[in-house]
Amino acid sequence: MIGWSVKLSEFDIHYEPRGAIKSQCLADFSAELPPQPKTSWTLYVDGSSNKTSCGTGVILEGLGNLLIEQALQFAFKATNNQVEYKVILVGLSLAHDLGARIMTCKSDS
Repeated sequence: MIGWSVKLSEFDIHYEPRGAIKSQCLADFSAELPPQPKTSWTLYVDGSSNKTSCGTGVILEGLGNLLIEQALQFAFKATNNQVEYKVILVGLSLAHDLGARIMTCKSDS
């Protein structure tokens, strides 16, 4: 973090650490959320990149226990973040083709 702080200092940007979220506050917040409709689809994505190759995994969970799993390997070099963004686009495109209108995307990025 100190390295980033030094790099950002030349742009007059300062790093401010985020404080801890109390577990009771998080529980209260999630209890107040309205329930999600049963017609929503869930998209799980993950991507990985190294010096030799990059690839992604997509899982689309839909209505009636529909589960679509897809693994992709890209023929081009990309950073880990580029692969993560690409897999979200691929997953959203797949969901759109299947007629999904309400989506929840879950990613580690």
